[in-house]
Amino acid sequence: MVNGVKVISLLFVLLLITSRQTVAQSGTTRLTEIITASDADSTYIATYKCGNDVRLILGGQGAGLSYQSTRDHNLSLSSETYNNVTDLVGFGLSYKIIDFDLTFSLPKANLLPEDRQNLKQFRLSMSYTTRKNSFRGYLSDSEGVISSEPAGNFTSAPNVSLLKIGVQITHVFNAARFSYRAANFQNERQLKTAGSLLVRIEPFYRKFGADSLLAATNRDIEAIFGNQAGLKYVNAPGVVVMPGYGATLVKGGGKYYVSPMVLLGPGVALNTYKSEAGKFTRINLEVYSSLAVNLGYNGVLMYGNFRASYDVTYSYLNPSIISTADVRLYLTIGYRFRNLEKIIPTGFF
Repeated sequence: MVNGVKVISLLFVLLLITSRQTVAQSGTTRLTEIITASDADSTYIATYKCGNDVRLILGGQGAGLSYQSTRDHNLSLSSETYNNVTDLVGFGLSYKIIDFDLTFSLPKANLLPEDRQNLKQFRLSMSYTTRKNSFRGYLSDSEGVISSEPAGNFTSAPNVSLLKIGVQITHVFNAARFSYRAANFQNERQLKTAGSLLVRIEPFYRKFGADSLLAATNRDIEAIFGNQAGLKYVNAPGVVVMPGYGATLVKGGGKYYVSPMVLLGPGVALNTYKSEAGKFTRINLEVYSSLAVNLGYNGVLMYGNFRASYDVTYSYLNPSIISTADVRLYLTIGYRFRNLEKIIPTGFF
């Protein structure tokens, strides 16, 4: 991930230089490429005449999974963020109603110990965003995850798998002045600084599996983990509700921006799990939190967005707690283009 961050920084600088030269050579500020938003306060939000874009994604991720029990007196409500690290690469496309991103891991491209480089990750997301609501479906499949049990000073073999499918439905309360699209996707421009209360509803399905012990042998017992001792897998549909707040601070009429966003909330899940004691079903509490910052350059021809995010989840199975933590750093470089009516017929969309 260290190498990935260095490459990200270099590409971001090159993007700014290239964008400035492109505008200078055109002999115009290209203000005609910016259109006032008809469904929002036009002094705060503008759209682009080139409403489509193709983008390259490059970055890195630190992933952690922690397995603990409430019967431990030294329970720690934290997850070791860097049990696994990996570099990520991907691409995305927005064309009319099509909007997707695809990323996957580059194995053994970092400087951590060998067994922590086994993380293989595939992630596909698709979005549809209106002025007030954003709908984002995703599929995330991770293999080679390492789990830690802090109380026993134990680290599992890198053979834990985690599959998650879900839909993030986010409502923007101050949609007339705060553009969720500009803050997260850069396909609009936030002309003035603004913010909004947010609420996200996220139904999901999670599949967690382990081919080896998640705790030290002398601790993976009923006295500590109850009927979850010797846990093999957990399958759980559920839903979380996360209120939060997002804002975009701008400079240069929105060409340069910083967009922080924070969400935190509870949820429930119906867990079916198998352990040494048998197969069980239990309804449990969930807690999700998400902190993200986007910053970069939002030009009429090209844009560059650097995103840093930290996502944490807690699943309380009673007595065990399974928590995950993900840190992602990545750069997206996008190029805008108009509708390709001569190549793709209008009737297709």
